[in-house]
Amino acid sequence: MVVPGSLFHCEGFDLRKSLTILGLLFIILIVSSETVLPFLAQSTFRTKLGQRAATQDVQVTLGSSPSALLALGRIQNLDAVLHQAKVGQVYLKELTLKGRNVQLDMPALFREEGVQVQNAEELTLKGIVDEENLREVLQRKIDKIENVQVDINRERILVTANAKVFGRVADIEMEGKILEDSGSLYFFMTRLDMKNTRIGTAKLGDMFGNIQLTAPNKLPFGMKIRQVEQTDGAVILTASRDNKE
Repeated sequence: MVVPGSLFHCEGFDLRKSLTILGLLFIILIVSSETVLPFLAQSTFRTKLGQRAATQDVQVTLGSSPSALLALGRIQNLDAVLHQAKVGQVYLKELTLKGRNVQLDMPALFREEGVQVQNAEELTLKGIVDEENLREVLQRKIDKIENVQVDINRERILVTANAKVFGRVADIEMEGKILEDSGSLYFFMTRLDMKNTRIGTAKLGDMFGNIQLTAPNKLPFGMKIRQVEQTDGAVILTASRDNKE
C-alpha cells in the first residue's frame, strides 16, 4: 500500500541529497581553484624553468589575486631566482627573473614545449657571470689549453693559461671584455701575449680570437641583452622583453 505523500517525501529527499552533493562539488571546485590549481601551476612552472636553465636550484614565487588566475596563466607578479643556470654556452652564478602582468601559454606549460610567455607588461632578467663561470666556459671552448685562470675587474678581463704548441708548453695571457653584438654575447680579445713558444702572436691568435658565449635568441622568453657591466669579480648582464613582442 502506498502511503499518501511518501512519493513526494522520497523525491524531496533525493533532491536534497543532489543539492548537497552539488554543494560539496562546488566547494571542492572553489578550494581547488584557490589552492590546488595555483600550486600545480607554480610547481610546474618551477620545474620547467629549471629544465630550461639546466639547474635544479630554482626558487619561484607567482602571485595573482584571486590566486585562481594562476591556473589560467595570468601572473600579476613573478619573482624567480636560479643558481648555476645555463644561458647559451655559459653558466650564470645567479639569475633573477622579475615580471609583472605576465600571460603564460598554459597548454604549452603542461606539454613538452615548457614555459612560453605570450605577453608581459614587464619582464626583466639579471644574470651574474663570475670568474669561475667564465673560466669554465673558456676552458671548454678553447682547445688544448689548461690551468686557466680568470681575473675580472671594471676595466678588463685577464685570462692566463698554458697551451701545448708544437711540443712546448706556452704561457698564454689574454685581455678582453664581454660585450653584446647583434644579440650574441662575446668575449672580445683585446690583447694576446705568450711566452716559451716560437710561434708569432698573430699566428697564435688564430687559435683563440673572439669567443661566442651565447648565440642570438638563446635568452629565455624573447628577451634581449640591454646592458653588460663589468665589476670587480663578475660581469652583470641585464636583459628585458619588448612590450610589443
